[in-house]
This record gives sequence, C-alpha cells and structure tokens, in this order.
Amino acid sequence: MKKIVVLAMVFMVLVGCNQGASQFEGEGYILEVADQRILVVEKDFPGKSWKDIMNEYSGGAVWLSTKKKGLRPGQKVQYQIRGGIDESYPAQAEAKDIRIINEGKK
Repeated sequence: MKKIVVLAMVFMVLVGCNQGASQFEGEGYILEVADQRILVVEKDFPGKSWKDIMNEYSGGAVWLSTKKKGLRPGQKVQYQIRGGIDESYPAQAEAKDIRIINEGKK
C-alpha cells in the first residue's frame, strides 16, 4: 500500500513540475528577417532567400511577426504561436515566444 502512495506522490510531483514548462509548438531555421517578421523553415539554406528556394521547397514554412531583437538568418529557433495561424504558404502567425537554440554561422 505504501508503494502505491509513494508512486502516486511521485507522479503528482512530476506532472506539477511539467505544468510551468514552456511548450514550444514549432522549430526551424530562420531563412529571412524583414520588418519585425522572420521566415522559419525546416532546413537551413545558408545564403538563400525564399525566392531562391520556393519553387523546389516542400517543407513547412511560417512568417512569424515578432519584436524580438537579434534574430538573423541561419539561427535555429523554437517558437510559440499567439492566436491562430493563417494557412497561406508560407503560413503567417504572431509569435508569443521565440527561443534561439543554435546561433548558426555568423
């Protein structure tokens, strides 16, 4: 009986600790930065723009509006969306949070 109570307590602690964790909805590489927006795609395309790859590219792509400073092409990011996503291609959305997970080449 004590083992069940201990296991239940451990489970509740683990679930409780996870509740405050930030849940990122997407991840990718910044392809372009323009006018408080970034274009995030699934793979890194150094030195390329959307116009260079759009006819051959078939992965996910999203323009995220953001006021975050210091973002540049080549950085790998994780992002959260605020509100809905415009289903155009590339999709368009407002970023709630953006976290740089790899600086990429400078």
